Amino acid sequence: MSARDSSAERTDSFPLATYMRVLRDRKWWVLGVLLPIVALVLLYSYAWATPQYGATASILRQTTSFDRGLFDTQLFAPTDVGSDLQTGSRLVKLDVVAQMVKEDLNSPRSGGSLLEMISVDRGTNTQILEIRAVSTDAQEAAAVSNSFASQFIRYRQEADRAALSQARAQIEEELASMTAADRASDRGVILTQKAEELRIIESMQTGGYEIVQTATIPDEPFAPRPIRNGMVAGGLGLFSGVLLAFVVDRLDRRIKTVDALEEEIGLPVLAAIPQVGSHVTPAEGEPVGLVTYTHGAPQFVEAFRALRSNLKYFEFDRQVKTILVTSGLPQEGKTVTTVNLAISLAMAGARVTVLEADLRRPMVHRYLGVPSRRGISDVLAGALSLQEALQSVEIDHTKFTKPRIGSPPASPAFLNSSLFCLASGPLPPNPAEFLGSDQMKWLIQDAAELGDYVLIDTPPVLLVSDALSLVGQVDAVIVCARLNSTTKDEARQLHTLLERTGAHALGVVAGGVKGMDESTYHSYGYFLNPETPNIELSPEGGTGDGSDHVAKRRTLPKGF
Repeated sequence: MSARDSSAERTDSFPLATYMRVLRDRKWWVLGVLLPIVALVLLYSYAWATPQYGATASILRQTTSFDRGLFDTQLFAPTDVGSDLQTGSRLVKLDVVAQMVKEDLNSPRSGGSLLEMISVDRGTNTQILEIRAVSTDAQEAAAVSNSFASQFIRYRQEADRAALSQARAQIEEELASMTAADRASDRGVILTQKAEELRIIESMQTGGYEIVQTATIPDEPFAPRPIRNGMVAGGLGLFSGVLLAFVVDRLDRRIKTVDALEEEIGLPVLAAIPQVGSHVTPAEGEPVGLVTYTHGAPQFVEAFRALRSNLKYFEFDRQVKTILVTSGLPQEGKTVTTVNLAISLAMAGARVTVLEADLRRPMVHRYLGVPSRRGISDVLAGALSLQEALQSVEIDHTKFTKPRIGSPPASPAFLNSSLFCLASGPLPPNPAEFLGSDQMKWLIQDAAELGDYVLIDTPPVLLVSDALSLVGQVDAVIVCARLNSTTKDEARQLHTLLERTGAHALGVVAGGVKGMDESTYHSYGYFLNPETPNIELSPEGGTGDGSDHVAKRRTLPKGF
């Protein structure tokens, strides 16, 4: 299974970790949406919103039938309860009822404005209609609610009485047209009786509803409710912020995790270099050892120890002595990786030569604190030999010493050194031709004969082709990338370019990894006491326990 496939499998197997990573990396997007929404809603609730008061009157649908009880007859046929209540809730909001309320209250509001104030709700599994009025005035809310309840009943009474009055009028009209003898007949007596019954029933009409609870003046407004509004705004803001965070993360092409880097670039991650602070740019001539010296950090040290150890795994099937270090674009850690890997290898007992093959923007000499006035360009031009241009840097485990410039190859100082640097020298106008020449090939071979490793710092391969001419001259290539900086497109271009050139790429060094702080190493005992001796493998290898190879005991400096 390739690194790309295995990484994809891990990503699919742990979606929760991906979600948490998005929320951690995009927390400011979430907060940037959540906090303003909550703040604006609370400000509106406390400062700008007008208090709203609500009052409710309840009316009950009557089920008593006076006409049947008194006269053994039923003038109004019963209807379905649900349908009758639905009809009643609509009749409450008739314009004619609103006009009656306006006259009852002598209100300056129009009928339409009064209708906008009320809502009618049917109680669940009851025969009650609740008439609710909302106003900025508590007294007005109660008055409007009660008035709509009473005027609706009055409207129903008048409508029922009108129907009964019309029927009674027809009977009385027929009786008026009859003679005295006809009125004395059985038919006349019945019509006279029915007319009297209708007059009695008409006077007893209630409209089918009665008020069971009047609206009272509310003591406090029901809106706004700052706490409730804040909670709703918080939920909405959180949802919107999280949604925006995932959208932004989806649109962001930068690689954010080690697994994603492996997947996109198609190479294993050899080391995860933690983010240990702001970028360090050393001054001219100032030695800055980012592993064991002035800017050292335990987690930073362990990362390059891991990188150093991982190189051993690639030496079983082929010898790896010359290693080209590059990146896709600038500011991705190639020079820092070259320098620190060289220091780490040298402190393990290996003889390491660093070639500053970035003839466009050389930085190795500044990190190692060596002059750049002589170097690769002088050797390639034939002005100096390798031994004359090579500079040794002695490591005494506490600091860099002054470099020995051009030490004779037979001198004791040169032979005792374990770290060498061949600076860039004067920058040529045609770096690509210099690096692609046969002289460069011979220079790499000669440098390889001086010790155990040759590390070559080169320009970014996606900007210039200088490094591509060297991939066939080295045993291996290490690619550097920086999380939250290197994009997926850049990683894929690197993958394609390395495959096309046939480079023997060992893997990628991931820089800028978050979540690896110094406290973790302190708490787990990785932060070594400067007086504590440590066993390091000798250049010949071995386990360091004295059973099969010789190990060198060293007292490590503070911070290493």
